[in-house]
Amino acid sequence: MNLLSHIHIHRIPNPSGVGRVIDQIIKTHAECYPETDHRMLVSKKLYETFSPQLSDFWKKQTYISHGISASLQQALWIWGNTPAAETYWPKVDVVYCPAESYVPTKKAKLVSTIHDVAGFEPDLYPQDRDRRWHCRKWTSLFRQMEKHSDAVVTVSTFSAERIAHFFPGLEHKLKVIYNAPHCIFGDPVDQELKKEVESLSAGNPYILVPGGLSLRKNAEIILKAIPEIARQMPDVKLIIAGSSGQTYLDQLKALNVENVVLAGYVSDELLNALYHEASVVWFPSRYEGFGMPVIEAMATGAPVVASNAASVPEVAGGAATLCDMDDANEHVEALRSVIDSGASQKVDVRDRSRKQAAEFTWKSSAQTLETIFRSL
Repeated sequence: MNLLSHIHIHRIPNPSGVGRVIDQIIKTHAECYPETDHRMLVSKKLYETFSPQLSDFWKKQTYISHGISASLQQALWIWGNTPAAETYWPKVDVVYCPAESYVPTKKAKLVSTIHDVAGFEPDLYPQDRDRRWHCRKWTSLFRQMEKHSDAVVTVSTFSAERIAHFFPGLEHKLKVIYNAPHCIFGDPVDQELKKEVESLSAGNPYILVPGGLSLRKNAEIILKAIPEIARQMPDVKLIIAGSSGQTYLDQLKALNVENVVLAGYVSDELLNALYHEASVVWFPSRYEGFGMPVIEAMATGAPVVASNAASVPEVAGGAATLCDMDDANEHVEALRSVIDSGASQKVDVRDRSRKQAAEFTWKSSAQTLETIFRSL
């Protein structure tokens, strides 16, 4: 098979989020199917900028570049439907877009990806000019997928249902391929990283909140719960990892509490250590297409308390404690219950977490992707 993947190469060095999905699914597919002639379609400018930062795997790949900016090329593909993939590689059989993008084809089959449609949900983002532009831009992209994609991959049954809700013409094309935790999550933690964790927590037991403070991550419930957590569990810290919106940081400051540590961006290595050492991982998100922090935490054996919303129950299975996303008291009670549980209960929870995480592997995802390619 001649496979051409259109990738956003700036997302590959030090990948996170969608970049990590691109990195892992393509690497694993290459390992599983070495007979495939797999080439990458990239922006020439971005390739020249980011190629020195690529890992050995990515440096060894075969690249085909287009000469204009990534955004202008995408606009030409969406609104002009030109140039076709065969212009870059006449022998291509399948074009694969592992992130939200579109490349027109003549005879080759096209497999696109939509990770989620959070931007179209009415209550997740401010109703402003930026959001209206976002919706117009993505609508144009998804309409092209409706017309021309042979299959559209998404990351959960929940996400497929929401895509079909907003874009019914895509429903019959949707295929679910789950994400998986990066292999680093679950690795043993060395002493230096344990010292970093101890420094952040000041030696206290702690609740880890990955994802920062934002509307989508349910910052309102987190902020509402913080004083009650401080009252009921005075020795427990909250470590919030990830970026946070200034509005929520101002609200946090106004609470005048001492039980919260803002860790900001942390490396995967430190995040793995934080998961490992946490008394509980708290992820009360309002909306997730997949919810990577849930499965990452479970891969380390961490107990998880999360919202019973969006894709989280689908990913967590029965291995997490799930709460009403709008009930701060229920979340606080669940967190306290996990922290106060006995040793045997803690061992059971950790075993169930690891077992659930093991259900999600990049090898399985790559095999499902190959099945889709072969079915077209």
